[in-house]
Amino acid sequence: MLNGFLRTAILFFVTTVVLRLMGKRQLAQLQPYEVVITLMISDLATQPMSDVEIPLLGGVVSILTLLLLHSLLSVLAFCSMRLRRIICGRPSVLVRDGRICEGELRRLCFDLSDLMEGIRANGVLGLQETGSVVLETNGALSVFPSADSRPPTRQELGMPGRYDGIPLTLILDGKMQTRTLRIAGLDEGWLRRLLQGQGIERDADVLLAALDTQGVLLVQERGDAGRLLTIPAVSEDKVRW
Repeated sequence: MLNGFLRTAILFFVTTVVLRLMGKRQLAQLQPYEVVITLMISDLATQPMSDVEIPLLGGVVSILTLLLLHSLLSVLAFCSMRLRRIICGRPSVLVRDGRICEGELRRLCFDLSDLMEGIRANGVLGLQETGSVVLETNGALSVFPSADSRPPTRQELGMPGRYDGIPLTLILDGKMQTRTLRIAGLDEGWLRRLLQGQGIERDADVLLAALDTQGVLLVQERGDAGRLLTIPAVSEDKVRW
């Protein structure tokens, strides 16, 4: 029993490290060769766990070999456009200018009901609001609303542009995030004084505090009855992240 426990633990950590080394894309949308490698790693990891007669080292070596092949294919796809098309394939346009490309659907054996489901899943009600639909090489559908259906931009409305970066999380689950405070050029004393002005005495009473790039601090207190506060905290001209 102890032998099986140790083998399972070792293979778990080896597989986790290998998937992590394959990069974040491996955990999200996969290219075809990445799907194959992931399935093979899964099979190679389960065999030594279920059968103690199979050498553990053989499974680990096979998994590391797949990691090497993944790295090689990724480098080749990155360096050569031609090889990238061979390895990953090409995107396919399924809807162009609001019209379904029937020939492309037939070529890919892509069902029309799946197309309509994918359009709705992307927040577009139907074909009448669709401009273009692209089937990406990883199998995801990219849906672009028609010009008449998409919301107007600030530029189209004649409004001045606005910096729209990534909000900084200053408190997460009751814990002060000192690194993001440094990025914002602020300190813990400044944030605590701001919270105390809203009647919040302890960091632990805050579920989340995030500062956006317009200088507004969003604070949610803990508990079902906790307040959700928006506090003007920093002048927009002082935003530098």
